[in-house]
Amino acid sequence: MKKLNILIIALAIFAGAQMLVPSKSEAGTSCKYDWLGNYVCTGTGQDSGWNSSTKKDWLGNDVTNWNSPTGQSGSFSCKYDWLGNYVCN
Repeated sequence: MKKLNILIIALAIFAGAQMLVPSKSEAGTSCKYDWLGNYVCTGTGQDSGWNSSTKKDWLGNDVTNWNSPTGQSGSFSCKYDWLGNYVCN
C-alpha cells in the first residue's frame, strides 16, 4: 500500500510538471534595425505572420505600421508629451 501511494504521488508530480513545461513553440518576436534605421519586428512561433516597422516622421514622432497573418493592418503614432510620458494614439 505504501508503494502504491508513492507511485500515485510520483505520477501526480510528473503530470503537474508536464502542464508547466510547454511541449511546442511559444509565441515570440524577433526585432532588429534595418539599414534605413527602421525598427523592424517579425513574429516567430505561434505569432508567425505578424510584422511591424517603426520609423520617425519629420516631427520626430515614432510611427509604427503593422500587418497580421489574416491580412489586417494598421498604424499608430507615439511621442513624448511635455510631462515626459510616451503617448500613443
